[in-house]
Amino acid sequence: METNYSISRPELLTVTQGSRSWQGADQLWYSDEWQKKAGCGPTTASVMTSYLAQTRKDCAPLYPSGSWAQKDVLALMEEMWKFVTPGKHGVNTTHLFTKGLGAFAASKGVTLPLRELDIPRLRLARPTVDQCTAFLRSALGADQPVAWLNLHSGEVEGLDDWHWVTIIALEERRDGTELCTLLDSGKEYAVDFRLWFQTTKLGGGLVAPGVGV
Repeated sequence: METNYSISRPELLTVTQGSRSWQGADQLWYSDEWQKKAGCGPTTASVMTSYLAQTRKDCAPLYPSGSWAQKDVLALMEEMWKFVTPGKHGVNTTHLFTKGLGAFAASKGVTLPLRELDIPRLRLARPTVDQCTAFLRSALGADQPVAWLNLHSGEVEGLDDWHWVTIIALEERRDGTELCTLLDSGKEYAVDFRLWFQTTKLGGGLVAPGVGV
């Protein structure tokens, strides 16, 4: 049996500028070269924040305009950079991401609980793949996008190493494939999360809003 989980209104994540459109945001919109190179964390945080602001009244102050004009999303990304700020090694832990995003929310007068699931480099210390997909199901089933930190893509093609992306859907197939739909670099594509989990050498982690958000 195949099972699907998804945020309810993915169309809210379509960014436009004139006749052009993107799915989610793109870190290459930043003007500074370091931001372009290291800005995946604040970009992903901006995508998550904007969706919550448009779908939950309590989160509306996070992004009051709700605009998906490219210039307005970039302004949000620039503001988010001040809180989810990459260091020399980027935003390379779930803790750095949640700490920064939580501080951004607090600056807007919003209490935003966040939950993390670390997937360490050491395999014996990792959660199981079923625990990871349970985390994804619970978030997506509650209409919450998930931030995914991938430090090493393993055998998954097309997924950048040392990189944050936004998961908006999960398809669990009969053959055991766990197909995640991602937003990254203004595009939507799908990768097999189970294959990633089985072959990644460095791991990463998942971040989602807390229960009740």
